[in-house]
Amino acid sequence: MLLRPPAGVSHLAGGALYELPGGRDDMVELACKRWRRPRHAGLVVHEQTRIDERDIIEVDGIPVMKPELIVLQLAGLRPFPAYVEAVIQAARRKRLITYESTREMFERHARRGVRGVRVMRAVLDGWDPSRRPTESEMETMLLQTLADGGWPRAVPQYEIFDRDGVFVARVDAALPDLRIAIEYDSIQEHSDEFQLTRDARRRNRIVAAQWRVLSARHRDLTNGGAELLDAIAETARCA
Repeated sequence: MLLRPPAGVSHLAGGALYELPGGRDDMVELACKRWRRPRHAGLVVHEQTRIDERDIIEVDGIPVMKPELIVLQLAGLRPFPAYVEAVIQAARRKRLITYESTREMFERHARRGVRGVRVMRAVLDGWDPSRRPTESEMETMLLQTLADGGWPRAVPQYEIFDRDGVFVARVDAALPDLRIAIEYDSIQEHSDEFQLTRDARRRNRIVAAQWRVLSARHRDLTNGGAELLDAIAETARCA
């Protein structure tokens, strides 16, 4: 199959190549400049007027849309802030994108009628480039739950130090003003006896540094996080 440039793997298929949430490797999906549509059985082809050579790179010899544009394309297919943020966080963890590169792509492609622009703009406007990316999709969900519950200033991957400035621990999320640390509790990651002992010692060090530690469980987060949010509110009242 010969692709006439500019054209390349895009949308869900591109997401799969970059191992982003929602990507699919069971289909061949391309984006190309308008009027240059390749016609082959089994292809899903999207015509886009503003694609040019700046939007395409090669991955293992295959022309693929750059990850910044793939994010916008996925946003057009699933225009939900939580999903788009999860895609961006995953791309950041893989060091595929930066705030600057994503914003530059967005400004070139954003216009009336392009799917995903509205939700992408909202997520970009809420992106704090000074914050580290989350380390997993569940940590992304944790931050989204906190923001939806009225705690938008939660800091991911927060480093706690004791009074002498000695490093104590890095926690999944924190509300520094309240000295509340929040850890995602994964039974799968904390199941053996030695790990449980290490976790207990680490938690004790955090408490000794005069922080309070709350646990976020998978089941609660997938149901909106009511139990965690109630615990935060109660802990904050007792501060």
